[in-house]
Amino acid sequence: MVTETLKTYITTVVPKLQDRFDAREKAFSISREIIRYAGEAISLSHRFRKDEALNKYKLALEKLDNLKKLIEKYPELLYGEIATAFQEVAEATIVISIYFNQNLLIATDLGIPDAFYILGIADAIGELRRKTLEHLRKKELEEAEKTYQMMEELYELLWELEYPKALVPNLRQKIDAMRRVLEETHHDIFLAYLR
Repeated sequence: MVTETLKTYITTVVPKLQDRFDAREKAFSISREIIRYAGEAISLSHRFRKDEALNKYKLALEKLDNLKKLIEKYPELLYGEIATAFQEVAEATIVISIYFNQNLLIATDLGIPDAFYILGIADAIGELRRKTLEHLRKKELEEAEKTYQMMEELYELLWELEYPKALVPNLRQKIDAMRRVLEETHHDIFLAYLR
């Protein structure tokens, strides 16, 4: 009797597990596309290729909508590479907003969890260092200073977020890394003025 009951139960569970497995595989595939498009959007922004950057960003947002539909059905899938995709979209959103003076979309606009948007802000600070160095290379000291100021402001915003790792994973480590990035960038600007 027990084995028959369990056999019946297992036959009802298999389709559910298969559906979840298929959703997981699809979510990972979509996540990889989002990460690629968001990364390309950031890279193109650094090269001031606005139309191409905005096109890649748009593709990332379209894929993000697909991913969110899967996550709605299976919220337990929101980890690892899938979480990284949300974070990368946040980072690309901030970078594109800075480079091309676009309206800044926040987590609620994008429909992504706050924790991943916050981590995207932290990653955007690193991209601003790249922007600062490019200004220094072109001897645009005033623009380098402005970008550095923005880096500092973002850092200060994040520094105030003293929450456990379970709420915003890896934020403390990212903030520590950003402090070093800020110090290095400040030093680079100082050297540029000396020259």
